[in-house]
Amino acid sequence: MASRPPDLPRLKERLDALRATWRGRRLDSDPLAFPHRFGNAGDREVVAFLAASLAFGRVRSIQTSVERVLAALGPSPTGFLDSWDERPIPELRPFVHRWVTGKDVEEFLRRVRGARQTYGSLGALFAEGDREGDFSEGKESRSGAPCAAGADYVPALSTFLRTLRGESLSGKAASRGLRFLLPSPSSGSACKRSHLFLRWMVRTDDFDLGLWTGGRFSPSRLLLPMDTHVHRISRYLGLTRRPAADLAAAREATAWLSRLSPEDPVSYDWALSRLGILAECVDAPARRHCERCAVAPVCRDRIGPLPAASPEKSLTT
Repeated sequence: MASRPPDLPRLKERLDALRATWRGRRLDSDPLAFPHRFGNAGDREVVAFLAASLAFGRVRSIQTSVERVLAALGPSPTGFLDSWDERPIPELRPFVHRWVTGKDVEEFLRRVRGARQTYGSLGALFAEGDREGDFSEGKESRSGAPCAAGADYVPALSTFLRTLRGESLSGKAASRGLRFLLPSPSSGSACKRSHLFLRWMVRTDDFDLGLWTGGRFSPSRLLLPMDTHVHRISRYLGLTRRPAADLAAAREATAWLSRLSPEDPVSYDWALSRLGILAECVDAPARRHCERCAVAPVCRDRIGPLPAASPEKSLTT
């Protein structure tokens, strides 16, 4: 059977409807709720980075873990960090989130504190390492998929996280937990949590915080935060044909979305991720709620699988 690309006009209509359905709804289901508790921009930035970095596992477990760390930091996380003597934090001694320990979180907080001391903010550190990446504006990626605004943020994100990761203060290599909290996008991983943090920082619409603006900060450069749920749903919609939720899949899906919303391709992420987080769309067909899903008419798993095509071969203007 010949490969068939998404029906872009119909896909846009249905995705716009899905976005409208979830707009301004269910902040309680997302770790983005935590930075919204704070009015100070510095606190929001630090708490967002912490919450996004711990956003793996079950929703309730994530919420409990972030709550525990915030309780240790007190009413002003930046105030705590700026005055912290970097001694062990007693409240974090028994902390465990999957394989991340309290010591890992302490080391993570030391890196954040150091970045604030050196650069003034995490945003300033990120901007310092933002250079031209894999693409030049108006060109295509190595895989042939179009990029909405030239270079995406992967090279800058790699530099940002590598700078924070560095070597531990004891001179030993970073622990497994710290490496997981500060991953390496250049390895080809989707690094969903890191791109989620970028979405929160750069976008200003709906619940996103929009703390990083000006210069080279632009929603058009963001990549879709790709976890297993979003990857599965992206395959249902024909946004990617990649078998794994990796960086290439995130770039491919974002390339399609950039044809629907060039200035803000990840504006659909909140709605798409609600389908997975709130179990509206799950692996078991009998447990799905297709009858109330706005994208059901263009869902390939519902209407029968169709081979996906690469964006550069099937999209024309």
